[in-house]
Amino acid sequence: MKLKVISFAILTLGLFPSCGGNKPSDNAYQEQCRYFAADESLSPVIDEELDIFHMKSKRDSIHPLYISEQEAIEKLMNREVLLVFTTRTLTPNEENTLKEQQYKPRSIALAYDGLALIVNKSNPDSMITVDQFRSIMAGEATKWTDIYPGSKLGNIKMVFDNPRSATVRFCADSIMQGKPIKTDGGNVQAANTSAEVVSYVESHENAIGVVGSIWLDDQRDSTNLIYNRTVKVMRVSRAQEATKSNSYTPDQYNIAYNYYPFIRTIYALCIDPRSNGVPRALANFCWLPNPGQLIFFHAGLFPARADYSVRDVEIK
Repeated sequence: MKLKVISFAILTLGLFPSCGGNKPSDNAYQEQCRYFAADESLSPVIDEELDIFHMKSKRDSIHPLYISEQEAIEKLMNREVLLVFTTRTLTPNEENTLKEQQYKPRSIALAYDGLALIVNKSNPDSMITVDQFRSIMAGEATKWTDIYPGSKLGNIKMVFDNPRSATVRFCADSIMQGKPIKTDGGNVQAANTSAEVVSYVESHENAIGVVGSIWLDDQRDSTNLIYNRTVKVMRVSRAQEATKSNSYTPDQYNIAYNYYPFIRTIYALCIDPRSNGVPRALANFCWLPNPGQLIFFHAGLFPARADYSVRDVEIK
């Protein structure tokens, strides 16, 4: 049996682009620096980055707020925080608004992950096409027989983490091609967190859960999936019919070579006006090759600054 193994090489250190503008008062600035915000689906890897940042920098004065992506952006726009981690950049209007407030926003690409589709371990059907997934979200396919004739699982229940999350936004903006996600018929629903999506899929044979691929290999959290629990990861195909040869799971190798259809970028959005500020230091840490980019790599994501090679490993 042959496996594809990706080797990650350390890149030359570079200078982090500056962000910020006019300096706020000390009291206001210290309040802005107490927290950063991030989409909840990114929490496993951001927690890892933060732990190592605290250990190496000896600066433990910043703490995470894990909320929806839209709430995180709103906190940045209101200057309640100076750093957010998201899966989108700022819109031109958002960027101009911050510049009018004398901030210099920067969007820094950190890593790539995949949007994973998970089903109950007892579900015999674990391959799906992009068009089929889109038809479920549009409310056109509501029963498993609409996708797999002969299925005995009844109605499809698709579960997202949060209505304002990065997951839902990616589906709406990048997958649906202008079609709305239909939520009024009960076919598509939202939980509150990624962990709740996992729990729902574990206990419902007819469910499809949508989570970030970070949750497939989170070694630090008791809710991690790891492929051997009571859920399994669907293979997704761009073709009209999904087969084993043309469908892929959101593994690091498939993300690196763009085989997997649902790939998104993780960004740090920073408006810290001070060169020695903790928010800027944390964003810088995640962007630098060692250890920030290595942490993303070991979490199963594909680092934005990767210098990598692929080799075959034969398992006997």
